[in-house]
Amino acid sequence: MLVALACCAVLQTPPTDSWHAARTNGEQARAGVAFCVRYANGWLAHADPQTGLLPRTLKGDAYWNAKDCAADNFPFLAMTAHLTGQPHLLAAARHILAQEKRLTLTPRGLPDDFVFANQALRAREPQLDELIFGAAEYCKDGLLPLVEWTGDDIYRARLLELLHAITAHAAVPSQAGPLPSSNLEVNGDLLQAYSRASWMADEPRFAQMAMRLGDHYLLHRTLLDEPTLALRDHGCEVIGGLAEAYVLAASRDRERHARWRAPMHALLDCIATHGVRSDGLLHHAIDPRSGAAKGESASDGWGYVLDAFLTVAEVDGEVRYRDLVTDCLARVKDVRIADTPGLGGADGCADTLEGALNLLARIPDAGALAWVDREIARLFTLQRKDGVIEAWYGDGNSARTAWMWVLGKTCGAIAQPWREDLTLGAERTAGGGVRLVLRAEFAWSGTLCFDRPRHAEIMRLPLDYARINQWPQSFTVAARDPFVLTRQDAPPQRVRGEQLRAWPLQLSAGQEVALTVEPAPATTDQRLMRYATGDAAAARAWQQELRGKLTKVLAVDDLVTASVPIDLVKVRDESRDGVLLRELEFQSTASRRLRATWAEPADASGRLPAVLCIHGHGGTRGSVHDQKSIYRGVATDLAHRGYVTIACDVGQHNVQEPGRTLMGERFWDVRRCVDVLCASDRVDPARIGCVGLSLGGEMAMWLGALDERVKAVCSSGFLTTMDQMEQGHCMCWHVDGLRQLVDWADLYALIAPRPLQCQNGLLESPKDFYVPLARLAMREITPIYRDLGAPHAVSLHVHGEGHVLDVAALRAFLLHALAD
Repeated sequence: MLVALACCAVLQTPPTDSWHAARTNGEQARAGVAFCVRYANGWLAHADPQTGLLPRTLKGDAYWNAKDCAADNFPFLAMTAHLTGQPHLLAAARHILAQEKRLTLTPRGLPDDFVFANQALRAREPQLDELIFGAAEYCKDGLLPLVEWTGDDIYRARLLELLHAITAHAAVPSQAGPLPSSNLEVNGDLLQAYSRASWMADEPRFAQMAMRLGDHYLLHRTLLDEPTLALRDHGCEVIGGLAEAYVLAASRDRERHARWRAPMHALLDCIATHGVRSDGLLHHAIDPRSGAAKGESASDGWGYVLDAFLTVAEVDGEVRYRDLVTDCLARVKDVRIADTPGLGGADGCADTLEGALNLLARIPDAGALAWVDREIARLFTLQRKDGVIEAWYGDGNSARTAWMWVLGKTCGAIAQPWREDLTLGAERTAGGGVRLVLRAEFAWSGTLCFDRPRHAEIMRLPLDYARINQWPQSFTVAARDPFVLTRQDAPPQRVRGEQLRAWPLQLSAGQEVALTVEPAPATTDQRLMRYATGDAAAARAWQQELRGKLTKVLAVDDLVTASVPIDLVKVRDESRDGVLLRELEFQSTASRRLRATWAEPADASGRLPAVLCIHGHGGTRGSVHDQKSIYRGVATDLAHRGYVTIACDVGQHNVQEPGRTLMGERFWDVRRCVDVLCASDRVDPARIGCVGLSLGGEMAMWLGALDERVKAVCSSGFLTTMDQMEQGHCMCWHVDGLRQLVDWADLYALIAPRPLQCQNGLLESPKDFYVPLARLAMREITPIYRDLGAPHAVSLHVHGEGHVLDVAALRAFLLHALAD
């Protein structure tokens, strides 16, 4: 399970006058926007007149190539287009992409150099390794950042088709299997691209290639066995890439993660011991065997390497790696980039600052932030009047870093259109919100767009881990989350995040608008029985008190003390593929009969573990036996594996007895199934569990919370918050008085210390059972497990699918949770 460290930090600690800070940030951001717009227009003036493609350099390299033009220049011209919304830039960016795809494609599906003089590909047989090199650079440096910010299908499709083409040509032999390349830089690029694309597109082949590359560099040909460990640009990519594959392994292949842990830590420990300079930067390269630095140069890719430290710290809970990054940031403030060997020129400055900005988004340091401001001002002075900086493709990297810096000054907010006469700046508030100032010299009409949690919504990553070529997130608005927007000339209004992604505004010439956006106080903040961490005795007392209150809310408190005979009747038996299926009927309450489907292995003997399998909305007790359903035939699957299973219908939407509640009747029916299991001589009453998906996941939660005979609970496709359930969901969950007492996390907390597995899918939309909300809820569940001495008994399993049950993960959970 991934270990979450505190990594979402604001870029600056708000000063006393945060409005003044926002205005100052706005003035700085305006200079950055002007720099980027001048760059984009300056390079477009030199585009090939016939195709619109950009030349590699303005020094005689009149051709387009993937490794340089597509990777380093085009993407940040395109980013300038998307961030400013200026129509001519957007049209140019889309035209360049279309022309690149049309004109540069080779029969192998990979782009080659396009020469402007003869309007054709180079007149030679292209080498496959060169084509793969270019495509890998294009994917990692160019398309990944474009996809992450825009979410645009045109960039996403280009990224995926190039990765598929590279995969098809992977033929370099290795002990781990065929690799795309023998080049360290290329494979580093692809470790990053494959890892991220495997999350984004849920593509098993990409995950397989990332794991194969990880095996190669961590288990077979480790970087520590080489004579040189490069920490610079064009050598450091593989270190960051290995950290990305490490996240993938930790989430999807725990056995591989365990094998990788020691070599990954050894690599980082070597860098920590020998690679860090006294000024906080990293050496250009080191000898990993002797620890000696190779030369006096510093690495402009220092931040890319330190990204890996933060990522592994998050995955493994290794605080020492985060502490090292903190220490480096505290020391870097005295560096003068222009005077530091290895960092000269605009591109070296841009790469050095890019790494710092990514780290500072997670670990703010006032001195390092001031250093970035000082050094980026020097970068701006290197731009010529025509917008060109150094007249080669590296100019795009200067624009990339400038945009990262600008977005830090605006807390991720952008104006559409973002003209050069606009001043847009922001500052975080102590309450987790943002204060923002927008001023226009000339009349302006457009939209103010707040950032969104792109790592989850677009990239579908399990967490916002530090990575190369990302756009750091500062203040983000999830679509369904509530906020309070206060404008200086209007009363506060409650809005949803989706509204803040395109907030309409009009400004007259010289007008300034100042507004504050804060997360809205959640209704659940007022819950009377919210769990407060304490000792084990206090935790058990809280559970006992809350269970008593909840049985009254559900209107089943009288049934708990009543003694209604089961009066079990076997309706019919059926044998199917080694499983005995039995239809049962029994009393639920004194006036209600209930039917259930029982399954057990036909040839088993003795007392068996048992699992109550619960369907969701639109299902029936038969649905959990259907292998083609979202339940994956779980009830039959478990019966084949030695469990007794039982399932009843819980999808009714009408209260059947006067004075009851709908949720109370559903709960009581599944509880009576537990009575049936406990009464059977085929079941070991000490090994009873339950599993459910969707509404079934909700019912599994209720059953585990209120019936301690259930020794293990798997709740799939339900972990979220009640605030989220208020939006677009069936309100059958709502019971009068429930929200005043608890949120879902408190109900799950009643299961402690018994084993609990929650499952949520990465492909669930933000409107449904969204992984980031599940993580928030899980953070409220884990404290009671610690208090009761069972911190490892609770887990959130995030799988790569949507609203389905991960039966393999369930089996592994039950194997331990219901062990004899």
